[in-house]
Amino acid sequence: MGMLYGAMMYVTNRVVASVPVYALRKAYYTNVMGISIGPGSWVAMNVWFDDRGKVTVGRNSFINMRCRLDGRGGIEIGDNVSISAETCILTADHDLQSADLAGRHAGVTIQDYVFIGTRALILPGVTLGRGSVVAAGAVVSRDVPEFTIVAGNPARHIGERNRDLTYEIDYAPWFL
Repeated sequence: MGMLYGAMMYVTNRVVASVPVYALRKAYYTNVMGISIGPGSWVAMNVWFDDRGKVTVGRNSFINMRCRLDGRGGIEIGDNVSISAETCILTADHDLQSADLAGRHAGVTIQDYVFIGTRALILPGVTLGRGSVVAAGAVVSRDVPEFTIVAGNPARHIGERNRDLTYEIDYAPWFL
């Protein structure tokens, strides 16, 4: 990582993320960081990005305060997704068996109508199927099928969600 890139990430995560007006943060995220944010979607204050670009947010989705989005391997977030505060989505790790601790990248896909509870951890390469729910504090290391509710560490199936989802997330706090 070069010095200029490091400075840009510092400004992104320490200055821009603290600006209390969403319109300004969104302008920076889309125009400088290359993040795609669909109409009606919001990224709250103090969300941390690990890379420029490589993050796509669909329509009417909400990413709450103090989340970490490690976009190095790519993150695709669908429509009407709710990501609760302090969720961590990782797309990179290290090969612990390699002699040089080589880095690895694997994207995360979050399909439409997914709900992720507070302080959940989503690990590299995971797909959260349409309408699935990740309980608060869960550690997700494997794909979650559509309309499945998971909880725990490691995350395990605990229930099924209603399949008739038609809501649109309409949470627009201008000063958050």
